[in-house]
Amino acid sequence: MPSHSPMVLSHLKFRHLLLIESLIEHGSIHKAARQLNVSQPAATAMLNDLENLVGMPLFVRSRQGVTPTANTQALLGGMRTILNEFDHLSSVIGRLAAGRSALLRVGVVPQAFIAYLPKAIGLFRRAGGCAIRTHESTARQLLEMLVAGELDCVVGRLPNASAALAHAAGQLSFVNLYEEEICIVVGRDNPAITQAGMDYKTLARCEWALQRPDSAVRAALAEAFLRHGVQPPEPVVETSTYIQNLAIVAQSGLFTVAPRRAAAVHQELGLVRILDMRLDVVPMQVCLIHRKASERDPTLSLFQQAFLESMHTGEAPHAPRKGRRRAAAANYR
Repeated sequence: MPSHSPMVLSHLKFRHLLLIESLIEHGSIHKAARQLNVSQPAATAMLNDLENLVGMPLFVRSRQGVTPTANTQALLGGMRTILNEFDHLSSVIGRLAAGRSALLRVGVVPQAFIAYLPKAIGLFRRAGGCAIRTHESTARQLLEMLVAGELDCVVGRLPNASAALAHAAGQLSFVNLYEEEICIVVGRDNPAITQAGMDYKTLARCEWALQRPDSAVRAALAEAFLRHGVQPPEPVVETSTYIQNLAIVAQSGLFTVAPRRAAAVHQELGLVRILDMRLDVVPMQVCLIHRKASERDPTLSLFQQAFLESMHTGEAPHAPRKGRRRAAAANYR
């Protein structure tokens, strides 16, 4: 039986990984060879060498082409992480060769961006940090990108994830940053602001603008309703971010739910009001998440330090007042 020690597997070549990716994409040794700019016999020899090295068949050959085995599917995630990391390394080398700085790829959920990220970026840059590229999406999508090597870190929360992400959690490190409550938000002229006796049954009959079902904020709202034996409301408007919902309720009679810090900023602008009703749900824990393999990355450590410092210097900045408030409110019209 072949040894699978790191020393033996070090004989794996980058072209082996490219060959697997191309074979999966095209289902044909001939097409994969053409994409890699090698002859078909050379591609066949590479595949044979690879299977001998790992000690297991990776593809089933037939007259119709090649089909990946279950073992290949199991290796696919790690292999694509390596390929994505190599692409990133090539990009960094190109940036440095051109006299530019390296690049830190940060995934961030919207509420973290509004609450602390701008201040953290300022601290990071003043401490000599490199360029940053942010990517905003749901926590689940960002974690998938992190595991795949498309991001260096994520500021967000681990969702009630799929089995795939639960399995990947062993590859990740988590640094607790802060807890985020959610709250119900309406327009500044909504009659619900002064209405007494608001309860879950009354709220369920209202019209809502909500994020799509896989968002953490909407899931938390559903949990609060279900804890009180009330079916969660179905939205009349469904959006991709709670920021869109805040803009919608500012100009309508709809209800929405949002992280309290973000909602407070919009309330300071005079655009919305937070209902005086605490939702019966555990606050969401927001973390800085990165792959364990990156723990010694000095750039990542510097960014983590900057983010923690951004919270120790006070709460998220309040919204501007007077003239700046009116200018920002105009964006909603």
